[in-house]
Amino acid sequence: MDQQSTNPSLNARKGPVSTESFISLSIIVALIIIGISILLQQYRFDERYFNASVMQAGLGGAGKESASQDMGSLKIDAESPVGYSPMSDQEDFDHVSLSDKIDGKADGYLQAGFVMLATRRFVKDSDQDQWFEFYLYDMGSPRNAFSVYSSQKREGVTPQDFTEFAYSTENALFFACGRFYIEIISATRDTKIIEDMIAMSKDFIVRQPADNAELPELEFLPAEDLDRGSISLLAKNGFGYDRFDNIITATYLVDGKKIMSFISIRETPQNAEELSKGYDDTLSEFIGNERLKPETDRIPGLVIADVFGEYEMFFTKGNIIAGIHSASDKNLGEEIAVSLFNKISREDK
Repeated sequence: MDQQSTNPSLNARKGPVSTESFISLSIIVALIIIGISILLQQYRFDERYFNASVMQAGLGGAGKESASQDMGSLKIDAESPVGYSPMSDQEDFDHVSLSDKIDGKADGYLQAGFVMLATRRFVKDSDQDQWFEFYLYDMGSPRNAFSVYSSQKREGVTPQDFTEFAYSTENALFFACGRFYIEIISATRDTKIIEDMIAMSKDFIVRQPADNAELPELEFLPAEDLDRGSISLLAKNGFGYDRFDNIITATYLVDGKKIMSFISIRETPQNAEELSKGYDDTLSEFIGNERLKPETDRIPGLVIADVFGEYEMFFTKGNIIAGIHSASDKNLGEEIAVSLFNKISREDK
């Protein structure tokens, strides 16, 4: 007789053991599949909720569902300027690929609400050595565009008057137009090519009529001795303080000395007071709690700190925090602070 058939206990166990093993293995496989699915979902993001305009706490979102959905929506006209031809096809970059084009500078744009970038090169028909690249940044809002424009600006530039915010260097042109920030960079230094780039810029403005940047802070800046070309908008981390954002700065030129003023409009007077206290606390971490006595009594609550030989001055008025940053002359700094306080007091009624 076959041994297997004469061993009933072995036959009784063989069926159930095989079934249990199969069930156990199936459960393990199912758990592995579920685990992999969870991991994949964890690392998959939806750009409707995590695009650059939402993730970056800059000056405001772009108001679009997704930067990637707008890829290709920006068009750099191939027919402009006259006498030039496209040297390349248009290239588009979103918040993920931006650093591929402008490595090292992408963070500043992202923090200011960057949506997308389109670029294209143009070459002069009569001289193939004369070419430039047109950079068209969609920053989502005019205020964001002005923030990037002003943060990129250097000293020694040439102001241009074809639009409110524009300047040139020896080989480049920069301006803000509505929600767009534009850089046009030439391969050569030539006055004539700057003129051609300005002609293209004027044509762009005609084709893209836009609202100017909303900068209500400018109403509070005293006009006397103000260098309007110095006006800048700090999106984040103003003066090294991580809570100091949305700050307008402007330089005053008095007797050959430069004094930088600043002003920031907050949501409420309480917000302004909290920001002032927080900034004061931050200064204390560097220089201690000692504060200087103002020479003037015309600014209630004026704080003055000597920061290694330069003077920081600030005050609050309603929902506004304003003052002077890194003044080399304490008395002159106080004079401008008084003018700033008086202008705010007159306008903020």
